[in-house]
Amino acid sequence: MYHLLLCFILYLLLSTNALAAPPKKPIVIAASATIPPYVIEKTDSGIQLDIIKAALVEQGVSNIVVIYMSNKRAEQQLHSGGVDILLNYAGKIGTGIYPSKSVLSYQNVAISLKKKNYKISTVLNLNNKSVLGFQNATAYLPSHFAKQVSQFATYEEVVNQRAQIDRLMKEWVDVIVLDKRIFYYYNNDYPHSLPVSVHTIFPKAPRPAYFNNPLLQQTFDKGLLAIKQSGKYQQLLNVNGQAK
Repeated sequence: MYHLLLCFILYLLLSTNALAAPPKKPIVIAASATIPPYVIEKTDSGIQLDIIKAALVEQGVSNIVVIYMSNKRAEQQLHSGGVDILLNYAGKIGTGIYPSKSVLSYQNVAISLKKKNYKISTVLNLNNKSVLGFQNATAYLPSHFAKQVSQFATYEEVVNQRAQIDRLMKEWVDVIVLDKRIFYYYNNDYPHSLPVSVHTIFPKAPRPAYFNNPLLQQTFDKGLLAIKQSGKYQQLLNVNGQAK
């Protein structure tokens, strides 16, 4: 009888502690809302975001929150501990930042209207042309691009990448510089699209995820490897036929 009573008391204590225990702190991912098909804010989805979520879930991390902000603010939040994971990071990787294995690769390109018949095989061929890049392009692209922008007729960067397609099609700029998947995503829905030339003047750019906790980064890498081995990774990469 004594043992039964003791077991009952222990059961009550454990149950009470379980009920009183606070829920696990969510893992917060910071993302830019302007890079579909990699990130689609409306559905909290996208190729890059879905891969990161799947790798975490594979390791039992399912309490995940995505918040949207500019790249610059996201970097500040990663350093201060306001977020746990950052999709894209343009700053110098210093103490306290832990990049994962590559999640996927971006393919940045220069795009011009076909009727212009531009011959663009290197960054040097952008000289004397009006060029519109994406936010922080000079930080993300190879260093020779940033060194060359002073030779362009004009150079600007925009946060809204749909605006790049709009300005190109309206002939307000000669060339836009952006990721190829992002271009096709926006151009497919653009009502007055014109034929274009795609100039592959940059190498593919592997994109890791960035962490401020090395244990979480290692956990993520294990999950990433697991979904690659299971075929889940390729399935996510092929969503909507975007694996180009």
